[in-house]
Amino acid sequence: MIKLTNNYLYRPDEERINRLEKVWKVKLPQDYRNLLMKDNGGIPEKRNFQYGKMERMIERFLCIKEKNTDEDYAWYDINVILTQVEERMCSDPNSVGNNIIPIAELFAGDFLCLDYRESDSPQVCIWFHEESGEWEPVTEKVADSFSEFIKRLF
Repeated sequence: MIKLTNNYLYRPDEERINRLEKVWKVKLPQDYRNLLMKDNGGIPEKRNFQYGKMERMIERFLCIKEKNTDEDYAWYDINVILTQVEERMCSDPNSVGNNIIPIAELFAGDFLCLDYRESDSPQVCIWFHEESGEWEPVTEKVADSFSEFIKRLF
C-alpha cells in the first residue's frame, strides 16, 4: 500500500463511502476505499509516475471532508472538486451520477481520476483542465486500475 503524509484527520467509514458511491453512482475500487479509510488523502511518499515520455507528480491525494468542518481542507475534498468542475468532467449533461471521479491533484490544475466511462472497473486517467470544455472532458489513460497505478509510483 502507499504511504501518505500531511493527511486529513477525519477518516470516512464504510457507511460514509457507501453513501458517496450512491450519490456518484459508482463503486470505488477496494484498494482506493482502503486508502480513504486509512489516510483519507495526503501527500504520497512516492509521488512521481511516468506518463508517456513525461514524468508527472502527484501534489496530493484528495480527501472526503467531514461535513461542516475544517475549511482548510475544502480545496482537497472530492465533492468540492466535483462541484467546481462537474460540467467539464462529464461528457453527458443528462447523465445521473459521475463517471469521472477526481482522486489526486496534479501540478498545474490537472487531476488524476477514476474513469468509469467504459466500465464499472475504472481506469486511472489524467483529466486536463485547460483542454477540457463544458461537456467535453479531455483525458488520457494512465493505468488499467488503481492497483496498477500505485505500483508505478516512484
